[in-house]
Amino acid sequence: MASFDEEDNDAVLSDVEADDPLPIDIINSSASPEDVSIEKFREILTELNREKQLRLAAEESKSQLQVSFNRLRVLAHDAIKKRDETLREKEEAKTSVDKVNEELKEVIKERNEFSKQLEDVKKVKDSMRTEMETAGSMLVSGIDKITGKVSQFKNFVAGGLPRSQKYTGLPAVAYGVIKRTNDVVEELLRQIESTAKSRNGAREQMDHRNYEIAIEVSQLESTISGLREEVAKKASAVESLEKSVGEKDEKLSELEREMCEKQKALESEVVELKDLVSEYEGKLCSSETKLEMQRSLLAEQLKYVTKIHKQIYNVVKVVDVRKASELSESLFLAQDMDMEENIRAVLAGLRSIYEMSEFVVQKTRDLLEERSHEVKSLNESVFSLKNGSREAGINYKFNNHVSDGKIHASDNKMHAANTEEDEVYALAGALENIIKQSQVEIIDLKHTVEELRAELSLLKEHVETQAKELSQWKQHVEELEEKGRVANENVDGLMLDIAAAEEEITRWKVVAQRRSHSKVVEEECAKTSNGFLNAINVSFYSPGQEFVPLERPLSAVRQELEAAKDAVLQSGKKLKFKEETADAAMAARDAAEKSLRLADLRASRLRDKVEELTRQLEELDGRETSTTGLNRPRYMCWPWQWLGLDFVGMRCVETHQEGANEMELSEPLL
Repeated sequence: MASFDEEDNDAVLSDVEADDPLPIDIINSSASPEDVSIEKFREILTELNREKQLRLAAEESKSQLQVSFNRLRVLAHDAIKKRDETLREKEEAKTSVDKVNEELKEVIKERNEFSKQLEDVKKVKDSMRTEMETAGSMLVSGIDKITGKVSQFKNFVAGGLPRSQKYTGLPAVAYGVIKRTNDVVEELLRQIESTAKSRNGAREQMDHRNYEIAIEVSQLESTISGLREEVAKKASAVESLEKSVGEKDEKLSELEREMCEKQKALESEVVELKDLVSEYEGKLCSSETKLEMQRSLLAEQLKYVTKIHKQIYNVVKVVDVRKASELSESLFLAQDMDMEENIRAVLAGLRSIYEMSEFVVQKTRDLLEERSHEVKSLNESVFSLKNGSREAGINYKFNNHVSDGKIHASDNKMHAANTEEDEVYALAGALENIIKQSQVEIIDLKHTVEELRAELSLLKEHVETQAKELSQWKQHVEELEEKGRVANENVDGLMLDIAAAEEEITRWKVVAQRRSHSKVVEEECAKTSNGFLNAINVSFYSPGQEFVPLERPLSAVRQELEAAKDAVLQSGKKLKFKEETADAAMAARDAAEKSLRLADLRASRLRDKVEELTRQLEELDGRETSTTGLNRPRYMCWPWQWLGLDFVGMRCVETHQEGANEMELSEPLL
């Protein structure tokens, strides 16, 4: 039975393993039907029923296993898909992390660029600050100049620029300048309103007068028709008057040109006179230096003259004591200040030296003649003695005795006399030469002193005349300035009067043409034109003074006004340009700061996202590595080995959140 049971189990297992079960042989082929008993048959039937039940159970278990296998296959496919999705998501996360790192690098580069731009903006800000300071100083100086020009209407410089509590720096200066310009403009508007009121009053008076004239013209319409010829004559006279007025204008322009040329010539003369004064001052300085040098030379010359005088006086004492007692010693003293007295002392000393030298020369000549006579008499006596001794027969030689005694003495005396005579002649010649040179120098010095005195007198006269001319020119310039001021004050009134007169003249011409050029109207026009010309002549000619052309100061005033307007416009344009550049720089700075803030926010957000992604990756890696807990594979069997899976039951990451993160990461940076 045991072997039979084992064979039945094997058959059952084979039926389970095989797809098509084989039929079971109930009756053994080797056994005979006679040997089979009824009990065995029953057992076989029970076994057959049990085998059928087991086969049914096996089929049911097989169907259940097939259903579970199908379920497991579906689960395996789902797990494979999920694993592929997780791997793909992991790769996408890595790529997104790389992209985020690249974006971070780009953001860092942009931040560096923004920092460089900030530095440039700071430099521009510093330059703009300096420009704003210069603009502030220019604004202050410009408004001071403008207020100085408008100070004749009102004093705006009393309290300085107006200040505000809201603004500081350049806006405060601009506020003060704007406030001051508003005050100036208001004052100018007041002045303009007052002038407009006066002009309107004058116009009303003119309109009233014109109304009266129109009434008079309407009354005189009846007499106009017979006076056309006279009007034509008067028209020709008016044309001739216009021509004469044009000629007078040309003459006035010529006179102005001549005045300009004269003024230029006078200016050139003034410059030349200044140069001459400077040259004469240089000559005076050089002459003063020369005089000081000559003064010192004269003092030294006096000293040497006194010394020469003393020496010659000593010689006179030696030659003749009586004459020396008659003569006086040198009393020539040098004075430091007075040149004339020094020169006179030198002349007196030289005269006395000359007289003494003449006396010494005469005395020496007399002494030499006496000595020569004595020598001749001695020679004659010696010669006579020699002849007498020879005649007496005595051959005595006087040569040795004479040579030893008296003759040597006489020779020595003659030699000394000759040397003294030579020295005296040399001294006399030197003295004569010195006297002649000193006389020549004294004469030259006198001439130079006289020339210098004449030049000084001329220079003084010239300087006095120039000072007088300069004072006259200054007075003339002041008078012209005052007249220019008066003319500037009267320019507006004159221009209004001229405009009104021109309007009146044109209106009178139209009325005269319409009403056939009546005589009465022509007379009134002549009267008004004569009155206007008289008024202009009175305004342009001052009584008791020369003609002063006012067109030139008027043109100068107009040019100054135009230059001031141009300067104001240019300063306004520069201020506007600087304000625009300052606003642009401030806007660029604000934009750069905003962009830097946005970049910092983006960088912080990207860092947070990178941290979240790294944390999620670490969680995924942890989930993959931590397979020993709840996420480990439940069992290992052949279907999983078939499908290439090692675990079951991994939780998938939420795809919606990662999609949102990817969308946030894919946003472009500003």
